[in-house]
Amino acid sequence: MATIFPAVVFLLLGIVWGALLNWFAGSVNEEGGLLLKAPACPKCGAKRKGKHLLPLLGFFIARGRCAQCNEPVSARTPIVEFVSGALFAALYLRYGITWELLILLVYASLLIVLFITDYEHFILPNVVTYPGMALAAAVALLVTLLHYRLAWSIFFAGQDFMAIFNNYFLCATAGGVAAALLLFLVVVISRGGMGMGDVKLAGLLGLMTGFPLVFVALFIGILAGGIVAAALLISGRKKRKEMLPFGPFLCIGGLVALLWGRQILAWYLGLI
Repeated sequence: MATIFPAVVFLLLGIVWGALLNWFAGSVNEEGGLLLKAPACPKCGAKRKGKHLLPLLGFFIARGRCAQCNEPVSARTPIVEFVSGALFAALYLRYGITWELLILLVYASLLIVLFITDYEHFILPNVVTYPGMALAAAVALLVTLLHYRLAWSIFFAGQDFMAIFNNYFLCATAGGVAAALLLFLVVVISRGGMGMGDVKLAGLLGLMTGFPLVFVALFIGILAGGIVAAALLISGRKKRKEMLPFGPFLCIGGLVALLWGRQILAWYLGLI
């Protein structure tokens, strides 16, 4: 009971926070600009009623449609709210009431917004990515100055060259640079298969997870993207030359690395 009750509290807080993330992500236009405005129907412009804005419940009260013009409301609304709640509860169960939890709630919020904007508009807006990079770099620097060890970070024993990554700021910087360079090479080789937004997102993930966990994030993202792309091609829902946003899969990879990256890396290293 001592664990279940606060987990339920974080679930509910996450659902409410997910409604705000939905609103924020919906305020990003197709050019990547940010225009904060009251939630409204994209077809007729009618503002949503108060009861229809209730997290999770509002969608079902409105029966998934605009009260004015009967236009269907995107299923993204309840899905994001529920996923945010589940993720908040999972992060609490994984890290408890710690500084890591506070940091990861912010990181998860950034990745959820980037997931939505790339999925819907093929855009990873700088208005989210750049502040996220600055925040992750500041966290890494503060952690280093305070000699605090983040629960998801990996430290190298010994005094050889690899021990330099026991400085978490250097570890985060190395992760960000390595991931960004790797994705930049993919952009060059693919000739448009990916964009610079993916490069910046990879750099953000590197700053969040550090070296070498960022490679877990990238691997999970690439694996998930490949599986989904193959399934869409086989089912006929996507054609060979149709674009598929890669950002959402990178976001998933980043969240998996922050939750279970150390265990995944340990499992992999145990196989070789």
